[in-house]
Amino acid sequence: MRRLNVWMLLSAAILFLGTVITAQPAAFPEAFRVIGNIYWVGDEYGSYLITTSQGHVLLDTGSTEMHDVIVSNVKKLGFKVEDIKIMISSHAHWDHVQGHAAMKKLTGAQVVALGGDAAALEAGQDNSAGGFPGMIAVHVDRVIKDGDTVSLGGTTLRALWTPGHTQGATVWMTTVQEGGKNYSVAFRGGEVPNDGVPLINNPRHPTVIEDTRMTLQRLKALKPPDLFLHNHHQNLGRPLDAALPVDSHCDTCMDAKAFTDMLARSEKNFTEQVREAEAKK
Repeated sequence: MRRLNVWMLLSAAILFLGTVITAQPAAFPEAFRVIGNIYWVGDEYGSYLITTSQGHVLLDTGSTEMHDVIVSNVKKLGFKVEDIKIMISSHAHWDHVQGHAAMKKLTGAQVVALGGDAAALEAGQDNSAGGFPGMIAVHVDRVIKDGDTVSLGGTTLRALWTPGHTQGATVWMTTVQEGGKNYSVAFRGGEVPNDGVPLINNPRHPTVIEDTRMTLQRLKALKPPDLFLHNHHQNLGRPLDAALPVDSHCDTCMDAKAFTDMLARSEKNFTEQVREAEAKK
């Protein structure tokens, strides 16, 4: 009986410790320079600072809980938060733009967004196929269209409209220098709708199937970028292309092969989802 009690206590301790361990928040990389003038300043979700001599561009602000983290990360890197002049976004879901309003209030930065995402930001209402709660309204200073550019201090980012994930999802493309070489960089916008959202007769995004097919075709037509920067942490299951001179902490970095493989998976999964949705009609 005594031995049984010991084992029961030991088992309980193990379960307790396991609970404590699993309850710990995930450890995300601290601020670092990715490549060229691009810096990671995010946390649970992606946020990138593109620095220039005339001020900085901030891509994505994440959730409201990330606001202080981003501010702290910018300062840790030796930059001034008030030098953020422009804010752009990958797509208008709460986990990428919920912090826009607070960051705009702090910095006075110009908010730039494309089409349907600009409308979502202004209204504080997710108009994607998912219609998820959590958006916070923010004034959009400049509404752009496909192919428009954002330029600051010698850096130019070009917008590619990819309205599969949200109505105004945007891949931002630029070129950076590292070690005397040029590298093409693309920041993820979004590829396909979230799993489980209604695809047929969607009340918010009626053309989500057509728009997603167009998005996939547009992305497949691109020459794969040297570096694709995701807005969520990734696990490639292999090392990055050794020719990419990026910080080893970068778990959102994807090489050209990873980009191509991601598109293939996305297209395959979306095709199956459409087939299932049509079968239920």
